[in-house]
Formats: sequence, structure tokens, C-alpha cells
Amino acid sequence: MQKSKLTNYWRKTVNSAKKLLQFNFDASTFARSAPHITISQQALGILKDIEKRHGDGMQPATNPEDIRQIYHLFIYASQSGRFRSEFDTLSRARKLAWTLTYSENGLPRIVDAPQLHDALQLIEDRFSISALLGVFDALLQTWDRPNSGILRTFIKKHLTDYDGRRKFVLKLKANSAWYSEANSTIQLAMNLMRSQVKLSDVWSYLKLRDHTHHYSYFGAVATAYVSINRPRDIAAISDVVEFVEKHNDDKTSRAILSKLIEQLGHDASEHLRQPVQSYVLREWQDPRIAGTDVRWRGVSKEARQIFTRWITKEDLRFFFDVVAKACNDHKFAYRKAFWLAYLEHISFCRPVLRRNAEYLFFNDPQARQYYLERQPATLMGGESNQHAFIMQMGNHTFVEFSTGGACYVYDDSSYDEFPDDDFLFDDHLFRLDASQYHMRELRNQWLAKHRVIHRDSERYSWQNRFSKWIEWELDIEPLRSYRLER
Repeated sequence: MQKSKLTNYWRKTVNSAKKLLQFNFDASTFARSAPHITISQQALGILKDIEKRHGDGMQPATNPEDIRQIYHLFIYASQSGRFRSEFDTLSRARKLAWTLTYSENGLPRIVDAPQLHDALQLIEDRFSISALLGVFDALLQTWDRPNSGILRTFIKKHLTDYDGRRKFVLKLKANSAWYSEANSTIQLAMNLMRSQVKLSDVWSYLKLRDHTHHYSYFGAVATAYVSINRPRDIAAISDVVEFVEKHNDDKTSRAILSKLIEQLGHDASEHLRQPVQSYVLREWQDPRIAGTDVRWRGVSKEARQIFTRWITKEDLRFFFDVVAKACNDHKFAYRKAFWLAYLEHISFCRPVLRRNAEYLFFNDPQARQYYLERQPATLMGGESNQHAFIMQMGNHTFVEFSTGGACYVYDDSSYDEFPDDDFLFDDHLFRLDASQYHMRELRNQWLAKHRVIHRDSERYSWQNRFSKWIEWELDIEPLRSYRLER
């Protein structure tokens, strides 16, 4: 009662003061009188980006130095047996969840160590949703590791028990089958196909941020996707290559592209294989060039053979079709057919063109793309309309010329007697990967073991003699007929 009287007294006093001072304040009127605040589209974009980056909780809620300290604290606790006393707060348990994949100075990651069980128990005892997301992040990173099954069990339990409202966690719970089972990556791959979602869009589909691109989980998803889906059109193949570029994992790219190349096979059209071929030549280089084996490590033998045949056939097509047009020599078709009969035996080949060779394919977009990507070597000397084509079979190098020259054959194994001569490179007469060649080194009658003049092509005169010589000297026979189809 006394309190009520006191309240009334102060209310009357304040009202009297307002009248005396002529102070009239109304909150609603004041709010309406304030100027309207306009937020620019740029500012809204920044806010949305911040929400995108931080709204899913997939960013460690701690800094790198904290993670480092927690890692060393866990190692100390595992050695001293003081787990309970050192990790007795919610904060440390949460930070521990984001430390599972941390390592330094050759020390093992917690996720790979037997103490993972202890770490998960500590997180369980002081559980939070932020800690669950830390374990989830570790699972995606280490999907291909032996202890991933332990993480899946932990994730499955807590997603099942979750009854909160966080949208990202609710989506994880709704799709827990994509993360909590041994075949989860297969299930997700099949869902992508049914939903017609591009493989390269898997991260946005799952609402995951860019820092997860290289995680091994996605390599497993892509491997399953390519195995099941067997991409057969240019859009699907381009999608796989785009995924490989985003994922940016060396081991995974080799496994996925090996499988894709094998599926496309020897007879894939140039248009269909172009996306994967361009990527492979850029990242792994030409498999036929000496010294590129390290770049091709992890690629299946079958895929390498198929890819080699692709680019060899393309080289032959470029020289004997495109260059032939400029030379106006219909007999190039006979030479092309002859060498295609030996396609699988050709271990290396490349065109050697004049500096101004672009005029040859001014109206041929496919040939122009080849020229820009492959960058043929440059021919110096000789006549202005002469071009050359280098091939290797066994321990012999063959050089064809567009005009005014026969085919010259050099036995690489016979040059051991010239170890100090400048024209010998890696037991070859000349470097196969050189950027330019001189006509005098490609057309050298003194060093050539054999020379073929392309006479009576229509009667297959030189072809028959040359094939017998190759069989006698190299023990190599054509794998198909070199006669033109009529």
C-alpha cells in the first residue's frame, strides 16, 4: 500500500514537472519523426555474404591459436590422464571438436589416433551443437580414413536426438543418411542424379561453404557419381571436369578422370572428350613426353593408353588433314591411312609448323583450338610452305614432310657412338619436346637409316614396301588395313 502511494506521488510530480517545463514527449511520434534509413544494395549484399559464411555454424567458433593450444592441452592430458580436469568446461569441449583434424610438427591428428574415443567422450560430456558441427566438419575431411566410422556413429546419434530449430542442423538431420552410413556417398550421388543436380553444385546443394571443397567426402561422392551415372554427353562431362577443378585434390582427380576416360573409350569423338582432354593436357601434360611420368602417377594404365591414342590420332588428323589442305595434295590421305594403321604403336608424335602456320586453319575452329592448346613446335629453314611431323615407334623416329621431302627414319639406338654431339638428346637424334627444329636436323640423309619416297600411292607401292621394312626392322605390324575405303 505504501509502495502504491509512493508510485502515485512520483507520477504526479513528473507530470507537474512536464507542464512546468513544457516538455511533451511521445515515443511513437518521436520514432515517426526520425529520417528513413535506406540500406544500399551493396551493404545488403555484404550482410547476406556474412550470413552465408557464418549462418550455418560450419566455421570454427575459435581462432587458430586457440585450436593449437587445445591440441597441445589434449596431448598433455592424454599423457597425464587428466582429461576430466582439463576439459571440464563447455568452451573447451567445443574447441576440442574443431581440433580433431589439427596437426603440427609431424604429430598425428586426434581423428587418426586411438585417443579419438577419449576426445568424443569429452565432447559428449559437455555437448553443444557447435561441437557437433565441429565433429561433422572433421567427418567430411576424413571420410576416407579408418576412424570415419566412429565419427559417423557420433553424428548419427546426435542428429537423431536433435530437437532444436537451427535450419542447417535440421537439414542435416533430415538427410542424415547422406553422412551417417558407410554407403552415404553412394546415396547422395544417386540423389543428385534423381534431382538432376550438377555434381559441381554439390556444395551449394548441401549449403556448405567453399572451405569444404577439398574434403575427401566429396571425392567419394564424385567417384560414386561417375561410376553410376557414366557421363555420356558434353554437359555431363564438362560438369565432372568443373567438379575436379573445384575439388582440387590431386588423388581424387586422377581416380575420377581415369574412370571417366575409361568410360569414354578409344573411339570417343573429339567434341565429347574435349573438356577432359583440355584439363589433362594443362594439368598433367602430354603422357608421351619423357619426364611426365610423375605427373601421371595414380592414373590407370588403361586411361593413359586411351588418352595417348586420343591425342595421337588428333595429331595425325591435324597434320594430314589440315596441313594437306594448304598443300593441296590429295595423296596426304594415303599417308594418313598408313600411319593410322600403326596408331597403337606410335608412342609419340607432334607437328612442327612454320611460324605463320595459323593461315592453315583460319576457317577451322577445331584446328585453331588444337593449335592454341597444343602449341606445335616451330620449323626453321627449308621452304616457306614446308611443315614436318615427328613420330616415334619403338626405338625409331620417323619424320614426314608436307612437301618436297620423303619420310626419314632414324634409329635412335644407333647414336650411342656420338655421345658428345650436340644433336643428340636423351638417346634420341633430337629432342622430342623441343620448341623448334631446323630442317637440316629433321632431314639428314647422312644420319637417316631409311628414306621413303611417296610414289604410286594409289597402287600402295611405297606403303607395301615400307610396311615390310618396318616389320623386318622393328618387328611391328599394322593393326588394321592402310588401304583407303572406296
